[in-house]
Amino acid sequence: MITNSELKLRKVVESLQGKKGINIMVFDVDEKSGYTDYMVFVSGTSIQHNQTMSEFVQRELKTGGFSKPLIEGSLSSKWILVDAGDIVINIMLDEIRDYYRLEDIWSESTKIDINSL
Repeated sequence: MITNSELKLRKVVESLQGKKGINIMVFDVDEKSGYTDYMVFVSGTSIQHNQTMSEFVQRELKTGGFSKPLIEGSLSSKWILVDAGDIVINIMLDEIRDYYRLEDIWSESTKIDINSL
């Protein structure tokens, strides 16, 4: 049986793929995190691309009947954090993603094959 979180995750990944997000990575962090189930990372090619992905994800979550996420970083848009509760989405420029290497923090968590969603 598919959970509500899994449905939301599918919607998020489809949205990012639909807007040509680069190198989408998803980690199941439920057992290691006290605040979310899934951590999503995606790169954009520009500030505008990051904004477009963020806006599209927000719109798709709303039309999917999910609650409105909290957004941080949309002013500079080099790194936009979309906090959808059980899913946290990090939309980053490559240089920011390479600098912070946040995926390393979650490397011991289960990596989700996005093609299986």
